[in-house]
Amino acid sequence: MRPSRFLLLRPAALLLALAVPALAAAQGMTPPQREALTAAETWLVRVDKQQYADAWSAAAEPFRTSVTKQAFVEGAPKLRKGLVKVISRSGEKLAYVGAPPDPADPAGAVRPGMKIAIHFQTKFAGNKQATEEVTMLLEGDGVWRPVGYYLQ
Repeated sequence: MRPSRFLLLRPAALLLALAVPALAAAQGMTPPQREALTAAETWLVRVDKQQYADAWSAAAEPFRTSVTKQAFVEGAPKLRKGLVKVISRSGEKLAYVGAPPDPADPAGAVRPGMKIAIHFQTKFAGNKQATEEVTMLLEGDGVWRPVGYYLQ
């Protein structure tokens, strides 16, 4: 069995395992889920291009306070060692972490502080594959930003 590799917010991964209801297929997404997916894909492009300092700067505030820029810039290449060029990536599954929004809520139900976990099936050059999980946080300014990254 291949060991899993974590970068950032190990407790978030444990919370995810305990709190996320069954993951939904990406095709039946709500507009907020689509926004979170698009933001995660955009962030991953920075990681793919090894623009680690930019990726750190574009992350959510809790991400930046949990890990210093230097630690991320030094740790990300180690995490992705041997996984250089992305051939394809597909956002296969996503789900709210914790309670999903209440569709009966007249305020729209999606509020700052909500998180969505997104699982990507990624193929790299050299016939290598991995599952990437990006946990997105809706921050107070209404923008989805990554708060955790997990690679297995």
